[in-house]
Amino acid sequence: MKVLFLNPPFITGDLFMKEVGRCGRRSVAGELWPQTGLAYLAAVALRAGCEARIVDAMASRMNLSELIDYTREFAPDLVVANSTTPTFRNDSEAMEALRKTHPAVYAFTGPHVSALPEESLRESGMDLVFINEAEMTLRQVLRKWKDWADIPGLAFRGGSGIVITSQCPAMSILDDLPLPARHLLPNASYTMPFFENEPFATVIPSRGCPWQCTFCRAGKVWGTKVRIREPRNVIEEIRDIRNNLGIRNVVFMTDSLTLDRRWAEAFFDLLIAEPPGFRWICNSRVDAVTPEMLLRMKKAGCILASYGVESANQAILDRAKKKTTPAQAREAIRWTRDAGILSMAYFILGLPGETKGTIEETIQFAREIDPDYVNFHVATPFPGTELYDLALENGWLTTRDWSAFEEEGSAVLSTETLSAEELVAAQKRAMRSFYIRPGRVWKEFRKIRTMGQFKARIKTAWHMVFTLNRRKSP
Repeated sequence: MKVLFLNPPFITGDLFMKEVGRCGRRSVAGELWPQTGLAYLAAVALRAGCEARIVDAMASRMNLSELIDYTREFAPDLVVANSTTPTFRNDSEAMEALRKTHPAVYAFTGPHVSALPEESLRESGMDLVFINEAEMTLRQVLRKWKDWADIPGLAFRGGSGIVITSQCPAMSILDDLPLPARHLLPNASYTMPFFENEPFATVIPSRGCPWQCTFCRAGKVWGTKVRIREPRNVIEEIRDIRNNLGIRNVVFMTDSLTLDRRWAEAFFDLLIAEPPGFRWICNSRVDAVTPEMLLRMKKAGCILASYGVESANQAILDRAKKKTTPAQAREAIRWTRDAGILSMAYFILGLPGETKGTIEETIQFAREIDPDYVNFHVATPFPGTELYDLALENGWLTTRDWSAFEEEGSAVLSTETLSAEELVAAQKRAMRSFYIRPGRVWKEFRKIRTMGQFKARIKTAWHMVFTLNRRKSP
Protein backbone atom coordinates (compact mmCIF):
# COMPACT_ATOMS: atom_id res chain seq x y z
CA MET A 1 0.00 0.00 0.00
CA LYS A 2 1.15 3.53 -0.81
CA VAL A 3 0.51 6.42 1.58
CA LEU A 4 1.15 10.10 0.91
CA PHE A 5 1.38 12.46 3.89
CA LEU A 6 0.77 16.02 2.85
CA ASN A 7 1.13 19.62 3.96
CA PRO A 8 -0.84 21.19 1.10
CA PRO A 9 0.33 24.33 -0.69
CA PHE A 10 -1.48 27.56 0.08
CA ILE A 11 -3.04 28.47 -3.23
CA THR A 12 -2.11 32.18 -2.90
CA GLY A 13 1.49 31.26 -2.10
CA ASP A 14 1.32 32.40 1.54
CA LEU A 15 3.20 30.46 4.23
CA PHE A 16 1.67 29.04 7.39
CA MET A 17 3.31 27.47 10.43
CA LYS A 18 1.49 24.18 10.99
CA GLU A 19 1.99 21.23 13.31
CA VAL A 20 -0.40 18.37 14.06
CA GLY A 21 -0.73 19.28 17.74
CA ARG A 22 -0.74 23.09 17.38
CA CYS A 23 -3.18 25.76 16.24
CA GLY A 24 -1.28 26.96 13.19
CA ARG A 25 -0.74 30.55 12.12
CA ARG A 26 0.58 32.66 9.29
CA SER A 27 4.36 32.86 9.20
CA VAL A 28 5.53 36.24 10.50
CA ALA A 29 9.24 35.96 9.75
CA GLY A 30 9.10 33.55 6.80
CA GLU A 31 9.84 30.56 9.02
CA LEU A 32 8.09 27.18 8.71
CA TRP A 33 7.66 24.40 11.24
CA PRO A 34 9.05 21.00 10.21
CA GLN A 35 6.19 18.54 9.72
CA THR A 36 7.25 16.30 12.60
CA GLY A 37 3.70 15.14 13.25
CA LEU A 38 3.40 13.87 9.69
CA ALA A 39 6.86 12.30 10.02
CA TYR A 40 5.60 10.32 13.03
CA LEU A 41 2.65 9.07 10.97
CA ALA A 42 4.94 8.21 8.05
CA ALA A 43 7.15 6.20 10.43
CA VAL A 44 4.09 4.23 11.54
CA ALA A 45 3.19 3.53 7.91
CA LEU A 46 6.74 2.43 7.11
CA ARG A 47 6.75 0.11 10.12
CA ALA A 48 3.49 -1.38 8.81
CA GLY A 49 5.20 -2.25 5.53
CA CYS A 50 3.73 0.55 3.43
CA GLU A 51 5.51 2.73 0.92
CA ALA A 52 5.29 6.20 2.44
CA ARG A 53 6.21 9.66 1.25
CA ILE A 54 5.84 13.15 2.71
CA VAL A 55 5.21 16.22 0.59
CA ASP A 56 5.54 19.50 2.46
CA ALA A 57 4.40 21.65 -0.41
CA MET A 58 4.85 24.89 1.54
CA ALA A 59 8.46 24.15 2.45
CA SER A 60 9.24 22.83 -1.03
CA ARG A 61 7.40 25.72 -2.72
CA MET A 62 5.43 23.17 -4.73
CA ASN A 63 2.32 24.66 -6.33
CA LEU A 64 -0.98 22.86 -6.78
CA SER A 65 -0.38 21.92 -10.40
CA GLU A 66 2.97 20.35 -9.50
CA LEU A 67 1.37 18.53 -6.58
CA ILE A 68 -1.33 17.09 -8.84
CA ASP A 69 1.32 15.74 -11.20
CA TYR A 70 3.34 14.31 -8.29
CA THR A 71 0.30 12.58 -6.79
CA ARG A 72 -0.74 11.11 -10.13
CA GLU A 73 2.78 9.73 -10.60
CA PHE A 74 3.06 8.26 -7.08
CA ALA A 75 -0.52 6.89 -7.18
CA PRO A 76 -1.12 6.60 -3.40
CA ASP A 77 -3.96 4.56 -1.92
CA LEU A 78 -4.30 6.94 1.03
CA VAL A 79 -3.57 10.68 1.25
CA VAL A 80 -3.38 12.20 4.75
CA ALA A 81 -3.16 15.99 5.04
CA ASN A 82 -2.35 18.10 8.07
CA SER A 83 -4.85 20.95 8.38
CA THR A 84 -5.42 23.80 10.82
CA THR A 85 -8.32 26.22 11.22
CA PRO A 86 -7.03 29.13 9.07
CA THR A 87 -5.86 26.76 6.32
CA PHE A 88 -8.81 24.35 6.36
CA ARG A 89 -10.71 25.85 3.44
CA ASN A 90 -7.55 26.08 1.35
CA ASP A 91 -6.50 22.54 2.28
CA SER A 92 -9.94 21.22 1.38
CA GLU A 93 -9.76 22.83 -2.04
CA ALA A 94 -6.30 21.39 -2.64
CA MET A 95 -7.40 17.90 -1.60
CA GLU A 96 -10.48 18.10 -3.81
CA ALA A 97 -8.29 19.05 -6.78
CA LEU A 98 -6.19 15.93 -6.12
CA ARG A 99 -9.27 13.76 -5.84
CA LYS A 100 -10.51 14.89 -9.25
CA THR A 101 -7.32 13.64 -10.91
CA HIS A 102 -6.43 10.61 -8.76
CA PRO A 103 -8.86 8.25 -6.99
CA ALA A 104 -7.78 7.40 -3.43
CA VAL A 105 -8.95 7.69 0.16
CA TYR A 106 -8.45 11.29 1.29
CA ALA A 107 -8.09 12.06 5.00
CA PHE A 108 -7.39 14.97 7.35
CA THR A 109 -5.57 15.10 10.68
CA GLY A 110 -4.91 18.02 13.02
CA PRO A 111 -6.53 20.18 15.69
CA HIS A 112 -9.32 21.69 13.58
CA VAL A 113 -10.77 18.42 12.33
CA SER A 114 -10.31 16.86 15.77
CA ALA A 115 -12.52 19.58 17.24
CA LEU A 116 -15.11 19.46 14.43
CA PRO A 117 -14.88 16.00 12.80
CA GLU A 118 -18.41 15.77 11.40
CA GLU A 119 -18.54 19.38 10.25
CA SER A 120 -15.10 19.00 8.65
CA LEU A 121 -16.21 16.01 6.60
CA ARG A 122 -19.35 17.82 5.44
CA GLU A 123 -17.49 21.00 4.52
CA SER A 124 -14.58 19.31 2.77
CA GLY A 125 -16.09 16.27 1.10
CA MET A 126 -13.15 14.16 2.32
CA ASP A 127 -13.47 10.47 3.19
CA LEU A 128 -11.85 10.24 6.59
CA VAL A 129 -10.83 12.27 9.65
CA PHE A 130 -8.32 11.16 12.27
CA ILE A 131 -9.55 12.48 15.62
CA ASN A 132 -6.92 13.54 18.16
CA GLU A 133 -3.74 11.44 18.44
CA ALA A 134 -3.52 9.54 15.16
CA GLU A 135 -0.63 7.05 15.29
CA MET A 136 -2.52 4.10 16.83
CA THR A 137 -5.58 4.81 14.71
CA LEU A 138 -3.54 4.96 11.50
CA ARG A 139 -1.91 1.64 12.29
CA GLN A 140 -5.34 -0.01 12.55
CA VAL A 141 -6.65 1.74 9.44
CA LEU A 142 -3.77 0.28 7.43
CA ARG A 143 -4.33 -3.19 8.89
CA LYS A 144 -8.12 -3.18 8.35
CA TRP A 145 -8.30 -1.28 5.09
CA LYS A 146 -11.80 0.16 4.58
CA ASP A 147 -13.18 -1.88 7.47
CA TRP A 148 -13.16 1.01 9.90
CA ALA A 149 -16.37 0.81 11.94
CA ASP A 150 -14.66 -0.66 15.02
CA ILE A 151 -11.49 1.46 14.88
CA PRO A 152 -11.45 4.14 17.61
CA GLY A 153 -10.58 7.73 16.75
CA LEU A 154 -12.17 8.06 13.30
CA ALA A 155 -14.89 9.93 11.47
CA PHE A 156 -15.74 8.62 8.01
CA ARG A 157 -18.47 8.38 5.43
CA GLY A 158 -20.57 5.27 5.87
CA GLY A 159 -23.50 3.91 3.88
CA SER A 160 -26.06 5.82 5.96
CA GLY A 161 -24.07 8.96 6.59
CA ILE A 162 -21.12 10.12 8.65
CA VAL A 163 -19.89 7.67 11.29
CA ILE A 164 -17.91 8.79 14.35
CA THR A 165 -16.29 5.91 16.19
CA SER A 166 -15.37 5.68 19.87
CA GLN A 167 -12.57 7.80 21.32
CA CYS A 168 -9.11 6.36 20.86
CA PRO A 169 -7.17 6.18 24.15
CA ALA A 170 -3.97 8.20 24.18
CA MET A 171 -0.71 6.30 23.99
CA SER A 172 0.56 5.75 27.52
CA ILE A 173 4.22 5.05 26.62
CA LEU A 174 5.54 7.45 23.99
CA ASP A 175 8.90 5.68 23.89
CA ASP A 176 7.17 2.88 21.94
CA LEU A 177 6.71 5.17 18.94
CA PRO A 178 9.25 4.94 16.11
CA LEU A 179 11.41 7.99 15.57
CA PRO A 180 9.86 10.41 13.06
CA ALA A 181 10.72 9.61 9.43
CA ARG A 182 12.61 12.86 8.96
CA HIS A 183 14.52 11.48 5.99
CA LEU A 184 11.29 12.05 4.03
CA LEU A 185 11.18 15.79 4.86
CA PRO A 186 12.86 18.71 3.03
CA ASN A 187 14.92 19.44 6.15
CA ALA A 188 17.10 22.14 4.61
CA SER A 189 13.98 24.26 4.04
CA TYR A 190 13.14 24.59 7.74
CA THR A 191 14.92 27.67 9.04
CA MET A 192 14.23 30.51 11.46
CA PRO A 193 15.95 33.77 12.38
CA PHE A 194 16.82 32.67 15.92
CA PHE A 195 19.17 30.08 14.41
CA GLU A 196 20.57 32.58 11.85
CA ASN A 197 18.45 30.76 9.26
CA GLU A 198 20.31 27.48 9.73
CA PRO A 199 18.13 24.35 9.41
CA PHE A 200 16.37 23.23 12.56
CA ALA A 201 14.26 20.28 13.67
CA THR A 202 11.37 20.03 16.12
CA VAL A 203 11.39 17.41 18.86
CA ILE A 204 8.34 16.45 20.93
CA PRO A 205 9.52 15.30 24.39
CA SER A 206 6.00 15.06 25.84
CA ARG A 207 2.36 15.18 24.87
CA GLY A 208 -0.61 16.55 26.72
CA CYS A 209 -1.26 19.81 28.56
CA PRO A 210 -2.77 19.83 32.07
CA TRP A 211 -3.80 23.49 32.05
CA GLN A 212 -7.26 24.61 30.99
CA CYS A 213 -6.63 28.01 29.38
CA THR A 214 -9.86 29.10 27.72
CA PHE A 215 -8.16 30.34 24.54
CA CYS A 216 -5.93 27.32 23.88
CA ARG A 217 -6.57 23.86 22.47
CA ALA A 218 -3.14 22.39 23.19
CA GLY A 219 -4.86 19.47 24.92
CA LYS A 220 -7.39 18.87 22.13
CA VAL A 221 -5.23 16.58 20.00
CA TRP A 222 -2.98 15.06 22.66
CA GLY A 223 -5.20 15.29 25.74
CA THR A 224 -4.81 16.87 29.16
CA LYS A 225 -2.80 14.06 30.74
CA VAL A 226 0.93 14.74 30.38
CA ARG A 227 2.96 11.81 29.03
CA ILE A 228 6.71 12.31 29.03
CA ARG A 229 9.33 10.31 27.17
CA GLU A 230 12.34 8.97 29.01
CA PRO A 231 15.20 11.50 28.88
CA ARG A 232 17.54 9.04 27.15
CA ASN A 233 14.92 8.34 24.49
CA VAL A 234 14.83 12.04 23.61
CA ILE A 235 18.64 12.18 23.60
CA GLU A 236 18.69 9.30 21.09
CA GLU A 237 16.45 11.31 18.79
CA ILE A 238 18.69 14.38 19.10
CA ARG A 239 21.73 12.27 18.25
CA ASP A 240 19.89 10.91 15.21
CA ILE A 241 19.14 14.47 14.08
CA ARG A 242 22.76 15.59 14.52
CA ASN A 243 24.47 12.50 13.13
CA ASN A 244 22.17 11.61 10.23
CA LEU A 245 20.81 15.00 9.19
CA GLY A 246 23.69 17.27 10.24
CA ILE A 247 21.28 19.55 12.12
CA ARG A 248 22.40 21.13 15.39
CA ASN A 249 19.34 23.29 16.13
CA VAL A 250 16.14 22.06 17.79
CA VAL A 251 12.86 23.52 18.96
CA PHE A 252 11.24 21.46 21.70
CA MET A 253 7.55 21.35 20.80
CA THR A 254 5.88 20.92 24.15
CA ASP A 255 4.18 23.09 26.72
CA SER A 256 5.50 20.94 29.56
CA LEU A 257 9.30 20.83 29.19
CA THR A 258 9.89 22.26 32.67
CA LEU A 259 6.71 20.95 34.32
CA ASP A 260 8.37 17.94 35.96
CA ARG A 261 11.44 19.45 37.60
CA ARG A 262 13.19 16.14 38.24
CA TRP A 263 12.69 15.05 34.64
CA ALA A 264 13.87 18.43 33.34
CA GLU A 265 17.02 18.45 35.45
CA ALA A 266 17.91 14.89 34.42
CA PHE A 267 17.33 15.75 30.76
CA PHE A 268 19.37 18.96 30.90
CA ASP A 269 22.25 17.09 32.56
CA LEU A 270 22.25 14.59 29.68
CA LEU A 271 22.30 17.47 27.18
CA ILE A 272 25.25 19.03 28.99
CA ALA A 273 27.17 15.76 28.57
CA GLU A 274 26.59 15.77 24.77
CA PRO A 275 29.17 17.19 22.32
CA PRO A 276 29.16 21.03 22.21
CA GLY A 277 27.44 23.09 19.52
CA PHE A 278 23.87 21.93 20.10
CA ARG A 279 21.37 24.81 20.39
CA TRP A 280 17.73 24.75 21.35
CA ILE A 281 14.58 26.78 21.98
CA CYS A 282 11.63 25.89 24.18
CA ASN A 283 8.27 27.04 25.51
CA SER A 284 7.70 27.26 29.22
CA ARG A 285 5.38 28.89 31.72
CA VAL A 286 6.27 31.85 33.89
CA ASP A 287 5.41 29.77 36.98
CA ALA A 288 7.50 26.75 35.92
CA VAL A 289 11.06 28.09 35.92
CA THR A 290 13.58 29.05 38.59
CA PRO A 291 16.90 30.90 38.39
CA GLU A 292 18.76 27.63 39.02
CA MET A 293 16.85 25.78 36.31
CA LEU A 294 17.46 28.53 33.78
CA LEU A 295 21.20 28.48 34.47
CA ARG A 296 21.19 24.74 33.85
CA MET A 297 19.20 25.25 30.63
CA LYS A 298 21.75 27.80 29.45
CA LYS A 299 24.59 25.38 30.10
CA ALA A 300 22.67 22.69 28.20
CA GLY A 301 22.47 24.88 25.06
CA CYS A 302 19.21 26.84 25.44
CA ILE A 303 19.33 30.11 23.52
CA LEU A 304 15.71 31.24 23.85
CA ALA A 305 12.76 30.52 26.14
CA SER A 306 9.21 31.56 25.21
CA TYR A 307 6.51 32.37 27.74
CA GLY A 308 2.79 32.91 27.39
CA VAL A 309 2.32 36.08 29.44
CA GLU A 310 -0.99 36.88 27.70
CA SER A 311 -2.04 39.97 29.71
CA ALA A 312 -0.92 42.41 32.39
CA ASN A 313 -4.40 42.39 33.92
CA GLN A 314 -4.97 39.80 36.63
CA ALA A 315 -8.74 39.72 36.19
CA ILE A 316 -8.31 38.82 32.50
CA LEU A 317 -5.75 36.13 33.36
CA ASP A 318 -8.10 34.65 35.96
CA ARG A 319 -11.07 34.66 33.59
CA ALA A 320 -8.88 32.92 30.98
CA LYS A 321 -7.91 30.28 33.60
CA LYS A 322 -4.23 30.98 32.99
CA LYS A 323 -3.30 30.52 36.68
CA THR A 324 -0.32 32.86 36.50
CA THR A 325 0.31 36.44 37.60
CA PRO A 326 2.04 39.47 36.06
CA ALA A 327 4.51 39.35 38.94
CA GLN A 328 5.52 35.82 37.93
CA ALA A 329 5.97 37.00 34.35
CA ARG A 330 8.18 39.85 35.50
CA GLU A 331 10.36 37.44 37.50
CA ALA A 332 10.60 34.83 34.74
CA ILE A 333 11.74 37.39 32.16
CA ARG A 334 14.32 38.81 34.58
CA TRP A 335 15.63 35.37 35.56
CA THR A 336 15.88 34.37 31.90
CA ARG A 337 17.86 37.51 31.10
CA ASP A 338 20.15 36.93 34.10
CA ALA A 339 20.84 33.37 32.88
CA GLY A 340 22.00 34.68 29.51
CA ILE A 341 19.01 33.24 27.62
CA LEU A 342 16.93 35.27 25.19
CA SER A 343 13.26 35.63 26.12
CA MET A 344 10.13 35.75 24.01
CA ALA A 345 6.84 36.90 25.56
CA TYR A 346 3.49 36.19 23.94
CA PHE A 347 0.51 38.42 24.65
CA ILE A 348 -3.14 38.09 23.61
CA LEU A 349 -5.31 41.13 23.00
CA GLY A 350 -9.08 40.77 23.14
CA LEU A 351 -9.68 38.05 25.72
CA PRO A 352 -12.97 38.29 27.65
CA GLY A 353 -12.88 41.33 29.92
CA GLU A 354 -10.50 43.25 27.66
CA THR A 355 -11.01 46.99 27.23
CA LYS A 356 -9.05 49.75 25.59
CA GLY A 357 -7.62 50.52 29.01
CA THR A 358 -6.41 46.97 29.71
CA ILE A 359 -4.84 46.80 26.25
CA GLU A 360 -2.78 49.89 27.06
CA GLU A 361 -1.92 48.34 30.43
CA THR A 362 -0.56 45.25 28.66
CA ILE A 363 1.38 47.24 26.05
CA GLN A 364 3.06 49.27 28.78
CA PHE A 365 3.78 46.13 30.82
CA ALA A 366 5.50 44.55 27.81
CA ARG A 367 7.75 47.57 27.45
CA GLU A 368 8.42 47.60 31.18
CA ILE A 369 9.51 43.96 31.58
CA ASP A 370 11.32 44.30 28.22
CA PRO A 371 11.80 40.74 26.98
CA ASP A 372 14.08 40.32 24.00
CA TYR A 373 11.13 39.64 21.71
CA VAL A 374 7.35 39.86 21.90
CA ASN A 375 4.42 38.84 19.80
CA PHE A 376 0.97 40.31 20.32
CA HIS A 377 -1.76 37.99 19.07
CA VAL A 378 -5.39 38.84 18.55
CA ALA A 379 -7.63 36.59 20.65
CA THR A 380 -8.92 33.94 18.25
CA PRO A 381 -11.70 31.52 19.24
CA PHE A 382 -10.41 28.32 17.69
CA PRO A 383 -12.91 25.43 17.60
CA GLY A 384 -12.33 23.14 20.54
CA THR A 385 -11.60 25.96 22.98
CA GLU A 386 -13.80 27.37 25.72
CA LEU A 387 -13.37 30.77 24.07
CA TYR A 388 -15.02 29.41 20.92
CA ASP A 389 -18.02 28.22 22.94
CA LEU A 390 -18.25 31.61 24.67
CA ALA A 391 -18.11 33.39 21.33
CA LEU A 392 -20.98 31.29 19.99
CA GLU A 393 -23.07 31.77 23.13
CA ASN A 394 -22.59 35.54 23.21
CA GLY A 395 -22.75 36.24 19.48
CA TRP A 396 -19.21 37.59 19.33
CA LEU A 397 -18.19 35.89 16.08
CA THR A 398 -18.06 38.19 13.08
CA THR A 399 -17.63 35.34 10.58
CA ARG A 400 -17.51 31.56 10.22
CA ASP A 401 -14.99 31.83 7.41
CA TRP A 402 -12.21 29.65 8.85
CA SER A 403 -9.55 31.39 6.77
CA ALA A 404 -10.08 34.51 8.90
CA PHE A 405 -9.30 32.63 12.14
CA GLU A 406 -5.75 33.87 12.39
CA GLU A 407 -3.83 35.46 15.22
CA GLU A 408 -1.74 37.79 13.08
CA GLY A 409 -3.39 40.96 11.78
CA SER A 410 -6.91 39.53 11.64
CA ALA A 411 -9.82 39.37 14.10
CA VAL A 412 -13.10 37.44 14.20
CA LEU A 413 -14.29 38.57 17.66
CA SER A 414 -16.37 41.66 18.29
CA THR A 415 -17.49 42.06 21.91
CA GLU A 416 -19.50 44.67 23.78
CA THR A 417 -16.27 46.53 24.58
CA LEU A 418 -14.07 46.07 21.49
CA SER A 419 -14.76 45.60 17.79
CA ALA A 420 -12.75 43.39 15.48
CA GLU A 421 -11.35 46.48 13.76
CA GLU A 422 -10.22 47.91 17.10
CA LEU A 423 -8.42 44.67 17.99
CA VAL A 424 -6.50 44.62 14.70
CA ALA A 425 -5.51 48.25 15.18
CA ALA A 426 -4.44 47.52 18.76
CA GLN A 427 -2.23 44.62 17.67
CA LYS A 428 -0.43 46.76 15.11
CA ARG A 429 -0.03 49.57 17.64
CA ALA A 430 1.33 47.16 20.25
CA MET A 431 3.95 45.70 17.92
CA ARG A 432 5.10 49.11 16.76
CA SER A 433 5.14 50.46 20.30
CA PHE A 434 7.47 47.69 21.42
CA TYR A 435 9.81 47.38 18.46
CA ILE A 436 9.99 50.84 16.93
CA ARG A 437 11.91 52.57 19.72
CA PRO A 438 15.46 53.94 19.36
CA GLY A 439 16.65 51.95 22.37
CA ARG A 440 15.01 48.80 21.03
CA VAL A 441 16.61 49.10 17.59
CA TRP A 442 20.01 49.77 19.14
CA LYS A 443 19.61 46.73 21.42
CA GLU A 444 18.99 44.52 18.39
CA PHE A 445 22.01 45.83 16.51
CA ARG A 446 24.22 45.24 19.55
CA LYS A 447 23.34 41.52 19.40
CA ILE A 448 24.61 41.15 15.85
CA ARG A 449 27.89 39.25 15.62
CA THR A 450 27.83 37.82 12.09
CA MET A 451 26.52 38.72 8.64
CA GLY A 452 24.06 35.81 8.98
CA GLN A 453 22.59 37.38 12.11
CA PHE A 454 22.32 40.75 10.34
CA LYS A 455 20.49 39.24 7.36
CA ALA A 456 18.19 37.24 9.65
CA ARG A 457 17.11 40.35 11.56
CA ILE A 458 16.50 42.38 8.41
CA LYS A 459 14.41 39.53 6.97
CA THR A 460 12.41 39.20 10.18
CA ALA A 461 11.69 42.93 10.42
CA TRP A 462 10.55 43.05 6.79
CA HIS A 463 8.23 40.07 7.16
CA MET A 464 6.70 41.43 10.38
CA VAL A 465 5.93 44.84 8.88
CA PHE A 466 4.60 43.32 5.66
CA THR A 467 2.38 40.78 7.45
CA LEU A 468 0.85 43.26 9.89
CA ASN A 469 0.12 45.83 7.19
CA ARG A 470 -1.59 43.53 4.72
CA ARG A 471 -4.10 41.79 7.02
CA LYS A 472 -7.36 43.19 8.30
CA SER A 473 -10.52 42.05 10.05
CA PRO A 474 -13.11 40.32 7.86
